[in-house]
Amino acid sequence: MNRITSPCWLRSSSVGWVCDWALTIVLLALPGCADRNRLANPLSINVSDETPAEVAPPGSSGTFTTVLTTPPSGPGGGGVGPAWLTGLAVGASGEGSEVRLAQAAEVVPASDPVGALFDAAASGMTLEEVVLEALKCDPTLRAGAEAMHQAEADLQTSRLPPNPTLTFNGTYLPLRPFTAAAPGGPPELDVIAGYPVDWFLFGKRAAAIGSAKLGVCVSMADYADLVRQRVSGAIAAFYDVLEARSMLDLAREDLASQKRVEGITRQQVRFGGAGSIEIDRIHILVLGGEREVCDRETALVTAKAKLLAALGRRNVSPTFDVKGSLEIPHPATPPEPREAIAMAEENRPDIASLRRQIEKAQADLRVERTKAYPAITPSAGYTDQYQSSQGAPDAQSLSVSIVAAVPLFDRNQGNIHKAQSVATQAALNLQAQLAQLHAEIAQAVAEFESAKDDATSTGPEQLRTARSVRDRTEAGFRAGGKTLLEVIDAENAYRDTHRLYILAQSNYWHTLHRLNAAIGKQVLR
Repeated sequence: MNRITSPCWLRSSSVGWVCDWALTIVLLALPGCADRNRLANPLSINVSDETPAEVAPPGSSGTFTTVLTTPPSGPGGGGVGPAWLTGLAVGASGEGSEVRLAQAAEVVPASDPVGALFDAAASGMTLEEVVLEALKCDPTLRAGAEAMHQAEADLQTSRLPPNPTLTFNGTYLPLRPFTAAAPGGPPELDVIAGYPVDWFLFGKRAAAIGSAKLGVCVSMADYADLVRQRVSGAIAAFYDVLEARSMLDLAREDLASQKRVEGITRQQVRFGGAGSIEIDRIHILVLGGEREVCDRETALVTAKAKLLAALGRRNVSPTFDVKGSLEIPHPATPPEPREAIAMAEENRPDIASLRRQIEKAQADLRVERTKAYPAITPSAGYTDQYQSSQGAPDAQSLSVSIVAAVPLFDRNQGNIHKAQSVATQAALNLQAQLAQLHAEIAQAVAEFESAKDDATSTGPEQLRTARSVRDRTEAGFRAGGKTLLEVIDAENAYRDTHRLYILAQSNYWHTLHRLNAAIGKQVLR
């Protein structure tokens, strides 16, 4: 049978057998490659390979780690709540430890049953429980953790070597029979295998891996800064609830006192000891007290809603409450602004992120410079010529070739200039953030010192004195020795003193934790 009598000769020839065999191998190999490329644990980041010297930060071994520890107890939450997340840092590890996103997975699980919050709400959540709930359930933190997954995926991609190329080329396919009388062709089958070598010849893969590793470090620092901000927000929301609850208690106490005075006034009017206008006057105050109670109840509901939003919760028991006190057992002493600034520059994860971004921008610049080198692909081929129908034996031969781009015009100049600009921009961003950090620390220290002075100047003694004056004036009014205006003045003085006392305590705790957050570690408790 003549193999080339029709274009269907591929089905019965050795060429067809080779094509079928190669196609089968490719189809069987593709699913296996895909399975092997899947991450066994998508939460695992492993950058234990040594970072190239040109991209490793000075003084480090080329590996990085993040530490997120449970905050210690502090006085802010009834004696058991934490003051800040200590140990939250991203930096170089001198012992070459692995960076594992599983640490973040332990802190931020995929879901958590709302029943746990119901149990805590029955007796009130402490500050420590609020912080842990925020870390576990805040969807913003879980979304931020995905950036580390993406950076790890980029790192995995940078480590993959390029795929080889396999070309099947059929040439001189007959449109008519080729014979000795009517020669043509001869038909050829070319099988060419090529593999690029520029990725290791010019250091392209090493540069890409170094950039991707620094990308993981940047994403981890960004996540640590997100944790710092979200935990700071949850702590502020916790003290907002305590403040709103204290204000509601004050409003209720004030209303109860006004109603007592109203009852005394009605008795005096009944017995002729006071005019009827006094009833109208005190009744107006009672109505104002009732409105104040309603406003404070609304403020408490709003504060709890903000706290629940910071916890990432949508469904919660109506009896949800917090456990804690605004009392200040021992006022803390703030650090000096210069000392606080030095600690913030060392511990703030956003500063660490900007420093890593500078290193990554320099690594990206090296990546773009390696891309200026041409792509080089050597290849080897096998050729089979089918010419027996023309009176000559079939011939087999080998071929080798090198395909290289000639960087005559495009030497990646634009991307190199862009990478240089990005590196300059990253350095300027760090300078701007440091300037803002200095102002933020100075402001936070000044605000805390002012809040501390207010909290210590308006102490329990002044509050007890104002309450005593109110009670004695009310007793004198009951006995007929004091006027209603004197009682109202004493009530207003006590209410103003108590409100200032609550606000001073709340402001003390807010500014304390704000200063801790600005520094990036717990320095005040």
